[in-house]
Amino acid sequence: MKNKAVQDANLHPLVFNVYMGLGVALSSLPILLIQPFAWTWWSTAGAALFAPGSLFCVLTVEWIGIAKGQAIWAGCVALQSFLCGLIGFQEYPQDFPMTIVGLVTLLAGIGSLAFVEPAPVDAEDQGQRKPLIDAAGDHAENGEAYAPAARADKKEPQLIKGLFGCVMIGLLAGSCMVPFRLSPQYPFQDGINSMIYAVGFGVSLAVINILILCAYCMVEVPPLHLSTCFLPGLLSGVLWNMGNIGVIFACLPPLGLAVGYPLTQCCLLIAGLWGILFYGEIRGAKAISTFFGGAAVVITGACLLGIYGQAA
Repeated sequence: MKNKAVQDANLHPLVFNVYMGLGVALSSLPILLIQPFAWTWWSTAGAALFAPGSLFCVLTVEWIGIAKGQAIWAGCVALQSFLCGLIGFQEYPQDFPMTIVGLVTLLAGIGSLAFVEPAPVDAEDQGQRKPLIDAAGDHAENGEAYAPAARADKKEPQLIKGLFGCVMIGLLAGSCMVPFRLSPQYPFQDGINSMIYAVGFGVSLAVINILILCAYCMVEVPPLHLSTCFLPGLLSGVLWNMGNIGVIFACLPPLGLAVGYPLTQCCLLIAGLWGILFYGEIRGAKAISTFFGGAAVVITGACLLGIYGQAA
């Protein structure tokens, strides 16, 4: 989604979600070469929770950037999944006081990341990106835009919207593995066989995203930008699904939903490095040190949950 072609095309988030969903579905199908086909509607329920969460991911990256956005929503997802495991599946921690310390530490890290100052938008950089609709209202040569030209220039971070997006991602994506825990024990929660859950999840996600886009097309038809944006969106889905298969195994005992899923959110460090080193979203020694300090606090909280939050 941060690919220059996608940014310059001003691709609609719903279209990007369709391309990403197709990448998730296609990258799941090779599992059928080593596992017999199995289906559960719980995988569709999980995809239905993740689909709007994924949309908020795209919007949040646009609002506050990938480094800051991923860091904050990772903590929100960790907190929500911990509560789901604790309340929904009675995964009571073996050391409740230290578990609370871990939660407080996690929230403190999230709070500190919210105050990291992103890099300002340079006027020179803005000038290099042409809106898809000119001042006279004529369409640019790359195709129709889905919004006025002013939207293409609107690149300043929007903190309130970004924080709202992170909370929604936490609620939706942090709950999307609950259906996995409710699925039949065999084969969906049976060691290596559990990866077959990813097939139903991926196919369901692709179908749901397409249906959402079709519903939106009844109001407005966004441009698809197939030649420039399809491949980046597809690759995003493939990369995400590789991690999602790991999440499936992490949510199995002995870690479970309350501990396994929160620990996977340490991916925020990788996202932060991409945002800082490659996209220049956070600049200056003070801002960068604040980011990594907050990220370290988040990871400390996640580790405390992993050590003391396991079921008694």
